[in-house]
Amino acid sequence: MNTQQLFRLAGAAAIIGGAGRIFSALDLLQDQTSREWLWTAIDVFLLFGWFGIYLARADKLGFLGLTSFVVGAAALSFIGGPDADVFGFSTYEQGAVTLVIATLGLSLAWLRGGEKPLSAPLLWLGAAIAAGALSSIPALAPYHFVVAGVLFGAAFIAGGWNLLRR
Repeated sequence: MNTQQLFRLAGAAAIIGGAGRIFSALDLLQDQTSREWLWTAIDVFLLFGWFGIYLARADKLGFLGLTSFVVGAAALSFIGGPDADVFGFSTYEQGAVTLVIATLGLSLAWLRGGEKPLSAPLLWLGAAIAAGALSSIPALAPYHFVVAGVLFGAAFIAGGWNLLRR
């Protein structure tokens, strides 16, 4: 398998993971077991997509990009594990916040490096803004998770589409 094929697979994984994230944000599955399996699949696809999205432009993202990539990969592993309180905190919640920070860092490195397309980093920035801003407005707070999840998933779709087109 060559590098081009790996980037295409990572792109497909990012698209599948992003679409799954959008679907899960809509909260259409009622069965908890089905939700857990969906979330596990999403995390696996997003992790593989995250690798491809970063590695395709690693030479332009500098230290901030590398640090954000490593932190994001660790955060995805925290999210993908069991949501336990073994450390005295929710690994999912802390992993999710850490992943948002990592996507913000990667987005800033991406924009600073002049990388294209701009859609993925702008969507990640929008997801972070939506999560924070909407949750602070009482009338919109119930929708912050949906809007942020849709934007977050769309960012992975955009990044994955770019890898497929390479």
